[in-house]
Amino acid sequence: MRNAMLLTALIVLGMFYTTSSRATLIETTAITASTTLGQFAQAPYLTIDKLNDGVISDNPPFNGYASGLADTSGLITLSLDQAYDLTSFSLWNDINVNNEGVRTFSLNFIDSEGFSLGTTGVLNAVSQFDAQVYDFGQAFVGVKTVELNVLSSRVQIEIRELAFNGSATFAVPEPGTLLMFCAGMLGLVRFTRRRL
Repeated sequence: MRNAMLLTALIVLGMFYTTSSRATLIETTAITASTTLGQFAQAPYLTIDKLNDGVISDNPPFNGYASGLADTSGLITLSLDQAYDLTSFSLWNDINVNNEGVRTFSLNFIDSEGFSLGTTGVLNAVSQFDAQVYDFGQAFVGVKTVELNVLSSRVQIEIRELAFNGSATFAVPEPGTLLMFCAGMLGLVRFTRRRL
């Protein structure tokens, strides 16, 4: 009986407290971008929703987001479809790789309650085709929103694509749910043991 109870306890703990350590690329439909920055009038198709559509080409027709020419700094809000533990950020800067786009920025991580979980220092960006990957050195846990604060740009803000690396935040069950599950498992073990 003691072995069965110990086994049940281990199963319960394993089911509830084991998380997947596999990192996932968080992109496209997992991110909704918004901003109050202006829109590049000469290319009205370079809208904020193109920041996370999965297209990284730098050939015409160009893809991504371009702000108005007067907007060289400002805030872009990235809402995530669920809470994530984020470990890095990938930025495809400059729509046509013509030495334009973001030069310095920072990221502010916010949980589902609206509280800040931390901020990166100032990060530098260059114009290049490949993504620049910014490793945080630690996981920001339980992130639901990221504020991309563009501090400076050359000509205007231009971003082809962006993504995060991380994993879904594991939700720990409330104590009452855990207690009910344990009681059910214990009852199942006792019922099975009596039948044998």
